[in-house]
Amino acid sequence: GSYSINSKATFTGSIRIDQSNLFGTDPKYQYRPLWSAGAHYELLKNHAWIDRLVVRATFGINGNIPKLNGPYLIARVDRNNYYTNENAMYIASPPNPQLRWEKTEVFNLGLDFNLLRNRLNGSVEFYNKNTNDLLGPFATDPTLGWTNVDINFGSMYNRGVEIALNSVNMQRGDFRWTSNLLFSYNKNMITRVEESDESAYSYFYGTNIRKGYPMGALFSVRYKGLNEQGAPVGLLANGEEILHYNKLTKDDLVYSGVVTPPYNASLTNTFSWKGFDLSLMFIYSGGHVMRDVAASYTITSHPIYAVGNTDRNRANYWKKPGDENIPGMNPAFMFQSSVRNGEYIYKASDKLVKKADFIKLRDLTLTYNVPSALVQKTGFKGMRINFQARNIWWWAANGELDPEVWTGTSLSPTRGVRYPAEFILGLNLNL
Repeated sequence: GSYSINSKATFTGSIRIDQSNLFGTDPKYQYRPLWSAGAHYELLKNHAWIDRLVVRATFGINGNIPKLNGPYLIARVDRNNYYTNENAMYIASPPNPQLRWEKTEVFNLGLDFNLLRNRLNGSVEFYNKNTNDLLGPFATDPTLGWTNVDINFGSMYNRGVEIALNSVNMQRGDFRWTSNLLFSYNKNMITRVEESDESAYSYFYGTNIRKGYPMGALFSVRYKGLNEQGAPVGLLANGEEILHYNKLTKDDLVYSGVVTPPYNASLTNTFSWKGFDLSLMFIYSGGHVMRDVAASYTITSHPIYAVGNTDRNRANYWKKPGDENIPGMNPAFMFQSSVRNGEYIYKASDKLVKKADFIKLRDLTLTYNVPSALVQKTGFKGMRINFQARNIWWWAANGELDPEVWTGTSLSPTRGVRYPAEFILGLNLNL
């Protein structure tokens, strides 16, 4: 419901009570009240250069439920089992009678404004979210029959700001220039997590959740360089050199950054003159990192496979003693299976971590509204000609890789195919 006072202050509130059998068999885990309360107050209106100024705040608690798990064992039919060629069942979701709601406390504080006779308007909003009983997969004892089970494994917070601005930069005769800016920043941190016996090897295949680090944190092996045989050399936290990952623990890994961008923004400028409209939209993401692709350097049977593609940087590999002193040199091709595990040191090393900031001209649109006097001669009521170009320019902090089409945080990430430039010409007619 809501309640207003003198059209200046408004108070709102809501409450909902949910009870779901997707949670533990204990009733105390099934019952969850969700509620929110808020208020907004008009501070100023038509005062000097301030047309309108409103402050608002909300606080509430919401929840999240598991979609594919619950307190009971879930099994699925596996037809023509690979090993027995018989129909069988496999465990799709192990039981967890202690599964609970994922609870999030959300506080928002915002400011809405219209200034300079509405030539500048927008909003600034700060938020703080504290989540407890996070839901997600967690490693378990494999002798139980499964390697992971969804549990309430920890707590985290999200803090950030979102800004939206609209401006009329210039209005002179038939010429008009307007801008729209959207900006967001998010910082999150894991504040509590169930302890597990994760190996350093498990970090090679993705981002792991660790207390004191953000969600999506990327960890890497300290990389020293190549030895005189062209093999990659890693470092433990104590400075010891290693050629094999078997001595690594998760505490030997170094934090390389976060793979999800904390900063995101878009800027659209529109220029209008008589019947022409030109719009340019730029986008930006930054503050995050990516792990570059590294081709395999261990070969077990054939010297070089004649099929398949490999990275062009692979041509720059160690060939003779002394090459290890050349900056950026890749490891040598090696045939011994004993050095295969050393490949992980290189592929998971901080040497391959790159900045993932990028800016793109996402869209350019030119529109011409044909004057009605000319259109009427053709028998139509209106005519508009459109030209649109997409993905025609981009910049990346790493110099060559497009982070937007890069996927994966493991030993074998994928660069993907760069978005192609698009050009579209259109004609709109009104009958």
